[in-house]
Amino acid sequence: MSGRGEVVLEGVTKRFGATAAVEDINLVIPDGCYCCLLGPSGCGKTTILRMIAGHETPTAGHVRIGGKAVEGLPPVQRGTSMMFQSYALFPHLSVLDNVGFSLKMRGVGKSERRDKAMDILRRVQLDHLAERMPAQLSGGQQQRVALARSLITNPKVLLLDEPLSALDEYLRLQMREELKRLQVEIGISFIHVTHTQPEALALADLIVVMNTGRIEQAASAREIYDSPRTTYVAEFMGGWNVFRGKVEGVENGLALVDGGSGERYRVPAGKLARGNETDFGVRRDRVHLLNGQTGMQNAVSGQVHALEYQGNWVKVSITRAGGARLVAVIEDKEFFARPVKVGDQVQATFVPDVVHFMERATGTQNLIGEPA
Repeated sequence: MSGRGEVVLEGVTKRFGATAAVEDINLVIPDGCYCCLLGPSGCGKTTILRMIAGHETPTAGHVRIGGKAVEGLPPVQRGTSMMFQSYALFPHLSVLDNVGFSLKMRGVGKSERRDKAMDILRRVQLDHLAERMPAQLSGGQQQRVALARSLITNPKVLLLDEPLSALDEYLRLQMREELKRLQVEIGISFIHVTHTQPEALALADLIVVMNTGRIEQAASAREIYDSPRTTYVAEFMGGWNVFRGKVEGVENGLALVDGGSGERYRVPAGKLARGNETDFGVRRDRVHLLNGQTGMQNAVSGQVHALEYQGNWVKVSITRAGGARLVAVIEDKEFFARPVKVGDQVQATFVPDVVHFMERATGTQNLIGEPA
């Protein structure tokens, strides 16, 4: 199963009446890439998937698969296959016949389609259940059948719309491993829509972070997490505290930034000058709690709002002056050497070297709640 599965979107816009679901999308998904379209509900990620599949037509722009423009082509002629959130297995057909059904519709003979269906079932480790009915399968097994059915047509690109959302946490972790294993083994492009950050980080070679119909950043999982381009990406991905302020002065390679609520930060000066506004972030695991020390740089005062023990680390949520939230992820040994409790007044600190500058996101930030 291989093919030229490069997907290119050039200036793609999709409008529903006066509403732009996606606007001016430019994106290259290389052949053989595992790509995750990531974002909250309503950000346009499923609309993009449906335009690649041929279930929606772009209002403007071009979709190319394997170098070929596919606007106007029906889904069956695009070299794609789509696995929907609902498995939609035929309850009256066996696993083997469910997987081979699309080949039957294409006129493939019974013996050939059964051989191909068994081969695919072996790949997803379900050949021993070939004669069972869907009602006799677990949720995870049904999903593997749906995956096998999507792969049997030998697509260049497999499109997956929230494929793990219906599974419990244990099965999600299992299926994440299975999806990545299959993608590497088969070697075709997978384009996977999700709103779950850990899922995208675990699976993707390329993560495309969406915000209200636009791409905020498209990069590797490590770059997205370690070097978010905008404040939106940092806040949506979680793992970061985002700060904003105005530069009061520069001295000895450090800029003094007024945070606006009585807080002062010292950050690497770079090209900053007095009067500049700046946005920067600090990873949560690079924030530490002070223990009576004074005169520390970047000491942020606040009240412990919540504590979450996670085994090898503790998440400490702190309400800062003005109501803003700061989160510190403290190694368990460090935390329990000097524990705090909800309601305590604390100071958190970070060194200038861990500061990462980013662009301020424009437009509406479609964030709901605090990322994990």
